[in-house]
Amino acid sequence: MLRLKNPPISFFFAIFILIIFIFILSPGWVKTPAYESVKIDYMTKLMEKPTNLTEWKQRHYITSFLNKNREVRIYITAGDWYTYQDYLKLKFKHDETLANCDIPCIWQVKTLKDLRYKELRKADALLCVNQPNLPKKKAWNGQKFIQYTLEPTTHCPQCHDKNDLFDIRATFTEGSDVPTSYIRTDAEKWRIKTPFNVKKLSQNSPFISFVASHWTKFRQTFVKDLQDHIPVASFGKIHRNTEWKIYPECLKLGLFDAKNCVISKYPFYLSIENSQEDDYSTEKLWDAFDLGIVPVIWGAPNTRSYLPHPKSAIFINDFPDIETLAHYLKYLVKNETAYLEYHKWRTMEFTDEFKKKSYLSMYNFECNVCREVARLRIIEEHDDDIDT
Repeated sequence: MLRLKNPPISFFFAIFILIIFIFILSPGWVKTPAYESVKIDYMTKLMEKPTNLTEWKQRHYITSFLNKNREVRIYITAGDWYTYQDYLKLKFKHDETLANCDIPCIWQVKTLKDLRYKELRKADALLCVNQPNLPKKKAWNGQKFIQYTLEPTTHCPQCHDKNDLFDIRATFTEGSDVPTSYIRTDAEKWRIKTPFNVKKLSQNSPFISFVASHWTKFRQTFVKDLQDHIPVASFGKIHRNTEWKIYPECLKLGLFDAKNCVISKYPFYLSIENSQEDDYSTEKLWDAFDLGIVPVIWGAPNTRSYLPHPKSAIFINDFPDIETLAHYLKYLVKNETAYLEYHKWRTMEFTDEFKKKSYLSMYNFECNVCREVARLRIIEEHDDDIDT
């Protein structure tokens, strides 16, 4: 019988590594009581609705950990405005997954008529912007239907699911499955934006701008009445009195960049939303901060609760009448120190609610949706394991 005398150290090391692998890969090792206890705790947290930024981040961290780098495939079957605006700004890795997302997410536009059944079966979710565009039934039981809308119910009631067609809803409301604000950029960059220089204003020139295309009762009456006290540079369809061509450098830009270009020429911007619903604040509010100007707000009743700082905006409803508001704005443009008080927030700590709005935003929207699909998949697979 052949015996190995004085085996080399490498032999014993190889045996040791083999034993470790056997333990690690065995079901008994994976499902130790300690491991199961931690997993149950994680599952409990995954099923709790987050209420603050820390809890939202915790949910996403746990989801990423338990997802174990598994791919999530989402097809956009009804794109509306999204496919020719925000979708075109996305960045992807070489493997076609979203860049800067902790969940490997395939995010593609696919119309239903072009989707073969075999391809449809690969989709973890189908996403519709505003209006439903869905197959008659799901390709498999775990597949999810998602609705994405940032329209208020008063302006677009048909954009809100009343028939329970969707498993996941991403809207501007805090109560939705994936709350999403209109913030389209990294808000930390707002800090380095230079505030408007009111010293450069010429005498009697307009110092507040307004751009809107949809007529509402408030816009119709308020803007007209404000113009009785101070000049308002209105570029949109509502009370238009200023031509875009006075700023030729803005005409060379795309539609939304051109709008931001012209309103950046004034120290104030009339941020008048088309309705007053909780949590509903559009780019009319958020873009002003990105441009170094001060928004004058009429909008969501709870807007104050999620501003970057309490003194970062002016509220129309804080004034007893339009004339008093007009006098206050006149005072600010003639007093640089007073005007700059509305920009001090750029050097201060952001409020907790604003941090949450910034995290749950259009800037992070796609990844947040992928995380939600992965989270539901983890929960459902865990429930299946318990049943079996």
